[in-house]
Formats: sequence, C-alpha cells, structure tokens
Amino acid sequence: MKKVLLISWDAYPNYASGGIYTWTKTLIDSMQELEFVVINQLSNPNGNGKYSVPNNVTKVIEIPIFGTNRYEEFYDEKRSLLLKILRTTESVIKNEFMPLYKKFLNVVLSEASYTEELIEIIWQLHQFLTIYDSKKCFEYNLVWDSFINHIKNDRLYENMSLKETLTAFQLISRSMQVLSFQVPKVDIIHSSLAWLPSMIAIFAKRESNCPVIITEHGVAFRELLLYYNAVLYDEPAKIFWKFFSRNITRAMYSIADVITPVCVANAAWEKDLGTDPAKIKVIYNGVNIQKFCPMEIKREDDRPTVVSVGRIEPYKDIVCLIRAIGHVKEVIPNIQCLIYGRSTDLEYSIKCVDKIKSLNLADNVKFMGGTNEPEKAYNSADVIAFSSITEGFPFSIIEAMACGKAVVAADVGGVREALEGCGLLVRSMRPKDLANGIITLLNDEQLRKELGEVAIKKVKDKFTIEKTVEQIKKLYEDLINSFEVKKKTKLAEVVVQ
Repeated sequence: MKKVLLISWDAYPNYASGGIYTWTKTLIDSMQELEFVVINQLSNPNGNGKYSVPNNVTKVIEIPIFGTNRYEEFYDEKRSLLLKILRTTESVIKNEFMPLYKKFLNVVLSEASYTEELIEIIWQLHQFLTIYDSKKCFEYNLVWDSFINHIKNDRLYENMSLKETLTAFQLISRSMQVLSFQVPKVDIIHSSLAWLPSMIAIFAKRESNCPVIITEHGVAFRELLLYYNAVLYDEPAKIFWKFFSRNITRAMYSIADVITPVCVANAAWEKDLGTDPAKIKVIYNGVNIQKFCPMEIKREDDRPTVVSVGRIEPYKDIVCLIRAIGHVKEVIPNIQCLIYGRSTDLEYSIKCVDKIKSLNLADNVKFMGGTNEPEKAYNSADVIAFSSITEGFPFSIIEAMACGKAVVAADVGGVREALEGCGLLVRSMRPKDLANGIITLLNDEQLRKELGEVAIKKVKDKFTIEKTVEQIKKLYEDLINSFEVKKKTKLAEVVVQ
C-alpha cells in the first residue's frame, strides 16, 4: 500500500469538529487503499486523547505545543531519551546549536525573504535535533540572550516590549520541537496548512524523496495577520510576527509540488505571496449529498427561525449575528435565532452572552451547543445565516445549500464562489446589512424556495464528496508516479556513469 503523511493542527482525530476535521476524515475514509500516518500538532493541552480511527490509519502522532518540552516524554520511539539528553552537553550547544539558531533568526526574521536559505537551515536544525535534546538547547541561557540581542539590534524590532519578546521566544522555541521529530518513510506528504506544523514536510520530503501537497483551507498568513491585529497592541510585535509568518509560509509554498487551495480567493493570496501559479490547483470542498439534503423536521413552534452552525469564536463574529437579530426583531418581533456550535473561546463566549443580555434578546437568540446532526439543524430553519470575518471555503455554507435552504452570509474568502447565484451576500462586520438580508428572505417564501432549488443543483454539480476525493486521489497518483519515474531515471543515470 502507498503511504500518505497527513499533517494538521488541532484537527483529526483529536478535535471532532470543524472543516479540516471533516476534510481529513473524508479523505481517509474514502481512500481505504492507502495507508495514512497522521501528525496533529496540538495548541490545547486538553485535546481529546480518546478516539477511534479506521484500519488504514496506521499511526497517529500528537505533538503538543504546551504541556511538554519533549515529545519523547509521551511518544514511544523505542529510542533512549536519556542518551539524547546526556550527549547534549554545554559544548555541543555552544559550538553546534548556537550557530544554527542564530542563522535561523537572521533568516526567519529578515525583512527580505530568503526562502531557500530558510529551508536549508530548517533541514540542518532537524538533523541536529534528532540527535540532541531540544529542551536543553532551547533552555540554555545563551539562546535567550541571542534572541533578545537580535531584537534589540534590529531596527524593525528594537522597540518591541519585553513581554512580547518573551512571548515570541517561548512560542517559537516550543513550536520548533517539531524539528526533532523523526517521521516514517512515506510516498506522499499532504499538509492541511502552510504554517509551523508543516515544517515537518521540509525534512520528511528529503528523507522520503517524495512529493508534497499543501491544501490551505484558510490562508494561514491571512488568518495570522487578522489575529495579530486583533490581539497585539505593540506595533513592533505586529511587524515581527508578520515577517516571521510570511517567511515560514513562503518556505512551505516553495517546497510544495502542488498547492490545492479550496477556493480561488485563497489562490489569490498564495500568488501574492510569490507562489508559482503553475503549482496551484483549486480543489473545492465537497459534502455528502445523501446526508445533507432536504428533509422534514418537526419544529417545536412556528416562529420565524434563523439557524447558524459554527464554532463560537471571534472569526465567526457571532456578536455581529446577535446584533443583526436585534435589528430583525424590530421588524419581526417573534424572530428566533438558534446557534449550533461548540465554544472554543470562553472570553468570547461570555462576550456573546453579555451582548444578548444588553440587547434584551434572551427569548430570541439561543445557543444550542454542538451537534452531531447538523443536517437536522439546517432543515429546521427558515433561513441560514453566517457572519464570519474570514473564511476559506466553509463546509457549513455548502451543507446548508445541499439541504435546499436560503442562505445569507458575509462575503468573505470563498463564500461568494459557493453562494453566488443561490443566496444573499452581505458585507462582513455589518450587522444591519446581515439583518436586511435575513428580513428579505423571511418575508419572501417564494424567493427562499427558488434559492434553495438553485443551491441544491449547484452543490450536485460542483461540490460533492465524490468530486473532491476523485480529484485528490488522481493528484496523489500522478505525483507519486511522477516521482517514481524521476527516481528510476536518476538510478539509470548512476548505473550508466
């Protein structure tokens, strides 16, 4: 069996929700003829450790960012951790690790983009950290001294606060433990993002001499910029993370043989970051149209009902949806909005609850929690609404469309590519616009019916699981065959010489 290495962050199999989980599970379940090794980097130390996987998943490797400094502490590689620690002497750190680390900082924090140099130094750090202990290296006092001196002596970052400098140092040090990992030989590598966990693909590609695919569901660089602008008030820190993120992302694009964004909107970002357009092949997400289809659902009442399905987090901008319902209530007093989704951010969830109270919407907006039957949630609605600030190509949109529902959604990312012609698009972060869209659909049953019918046809024509899997499976076959031909050609050349 051909072997596939799948790389993710906070997804399958530890977090059984979200688009990337759905996408990964679909690939694995639909390709029983392939053997999968799954690497999942975890940013939450409380990630679910109990799960079941099909027989074609032969190994699951979890790498927590927090809670441990050595992945060997919980992952049995049948190699001696003690020997690794003992051979990591002060002399080795000073004479071998420090020059590599300083070179890494110079390249990854550069205003210019030295992609090939960054790829090479990541490879060299991996070779070093598979022999020596990463924890002892990154905790060595000269490492912090080197980091803070670099910040102080760089005109871009010299005014960065000590707090932000320390945070950056700790996050980068913890994330770089992925470079100490040894992965099994595979035939193809597929990463669901172009960010820190995907650095594994750099050395895995060289060690297995195999192709790399990167599928960006949401462009990592775009999402990170939004995050930095939202949480950082220190301008030098924003610049720091912008260049760091850009340089890592461009390195990942460079080593990829094919990049398969889930929408044209993502492809535009990838091109702007310097990706060769010839590498880019858009493959849309697909849904199970046997599961997501129109069905009769018994409702508790006949109130006009808006449903939204998605995580309770800032990027979904649930506060905007709540405010929109406040405007709708002025026209349709008995409106109710049912929000299905798990909370991933306690502070933001509290903010949502407070907004409901302040707008006197306790009888109009209800949090329904997560659901294992989203198809029933969609079918219980008169209108489906989404208020995201950013998206890739969201499953929730095409799931609702497949159920024949009228959808109004913020025009972000690839939402337009899915919804145009069969739903209403509004500006993001504009609760009044979203409210007007909801009111328009609730007041026009014929329009809802017409949009629903067109939506079903569009999903069947373009966005089914079968189409997605077929395209990815063919891509796997073509890339693996291409690399095998190259290997045979090189071998023949060696024999001739």
